[in-house]
Amino acid sequence: MSGDRLRAVIGARELGWIMEKARRRLERGEPLEGAVVQRRDPTAAERAAVERLLGRVSRGAGLRVSLDELGQLLRGAELCDGVEAAVEALTGPVRDLRAEAARAEAAFQAVFEEAAASGDGRPEVGAWLDDLRASGLVRRLSGGEVGAARRLLGQAVEVVRRLPAEGVPLAELAAAVTGDSHALDAGAPLGALVLRFAAASSGVTDWERAAGRREAWDGVGVLLDELSAPVLVLNLGAAPDTLAGRVLSLHAATGEPCRLSVRQLRRAPPRFEVAGGSGGSGGSGGSGGSGGSGGEVFVCENPAILAAAADRLGPRGAPLVCVEGQVRTAARLLLERLREAGATLRYHGDFDWGGVRIGNVVIGRLGAVPWRYGAAEYRAAPKGAALVGAEVAASWDEELGAAMREEGRAVHEEGVVEELIEDLRRGR
Repeated sequence: MSGDRLRAVIGARELGWIMEKARRRLERGEPLEGAVVQRRDPTAAERAAVERLLGRVSRGAGLRVSLDELGQLLRGAELCDGVEAAVEALTGPVRDLRAEAARAEAAFQAVFEEAAASGDGRPEVGAWLDDLRASGLVRRLSGGEVGAARRLLGQAVEVVRRLPAEGVPLAELAAAVTGDSHALDAGAPLGALVLRFAAASSGVTDWERAAGRREAWDGVGVLLDELSAPVLVLNLGAAPDTLAGRVLSLHAATGEPCRLSVRQLRRAPPRFEVAGGSGGSGGSGGSGGSGGSGGEVFVCENPAILAAAADRLGPRGAPLVCVEGQVRTAARLLLERLREAGATLRYHGDFDWGGVRIGNVVIGRLGAVPWRYGAAEYRAAPKGAALVGAEVAASWDEELGAAMREEGRAVHEEGVVEELIEDLRRGR
């Protein structure tokens, strides 16, 4: 091969587009045989250069060059062994983009396998990693650099291992794992990864909005602040040795609803004395007891139920906690403290997929038992609007999901309020 002669024949700038298009085909693993490269709007100089190369006048507005014909020309003139050889001689070694992509894909798959091996084995963690793998988010956030992806995903797994937390501030969690208190902020790469896990765990679908982001973090016990989303309670008394305890007991004595913030539950938590439980000597809500008959505390999903109990029963009703459609940090902290005091938590929610998701948290994670919240109660209740959204399996009742799927209708708590109020009346 004569490099100088080759450059003289086909190395002109006006012919560079031919080599560039041929090179792209080679890099993509596409054959040159039978291929034709085109130039839609050639300059006069490019047209003249192609006509000199091929030895004929071009036809039409654009230019078409057969790579088979060009290869024969190059070999016939003993310039090189075809178009591929010319491309390498004039533009350098050709990259195998397919092989590079395969190697990169294998490297990123290894990153996820390492992350899965270092996780805690929870199904929800595996589902989160699968979602990240499918979305390509880790690759984009790491700029396609495997080492950066490994560091980023490793930190994300370490954060997730600490969830759900017990009312830890977001900045504190970020600093504990990365040394950077802003690493989990909105818009930060690590925050984007972990927020997806928090949203899935909390059942939040609109987590890209500020309100949804707050709700997602709150659902896994991470605080953006200590005052938002307090928990709503009724007739829940406590020992009077803390401010929160005195506030609860004063409200319980009059049968008025009360809210407790995360700040109150973390900094000076109330001490509960559960009737019939291991936490104390018992008694009514107003005198410091936090349990009804046998140390029971009822839990509902919707504030309308708690309002109805306050209106109809006043201080005579059993203790009731309302999660208001989402188990946020304040509700989680309160329910955990009640369980530690020996209370039996009884949960009821809407018979829809969102309600079942909340039930999986309160019953499955926080140790509550169902309160009129199974397949039998669903079948007996008057049905409401059609069920919407993704189906959720009930961890406490395998038949419930099948029954709801068969009926296809929701049952909201307000539709069975009479039965719930009667239980609260008797529970005291």
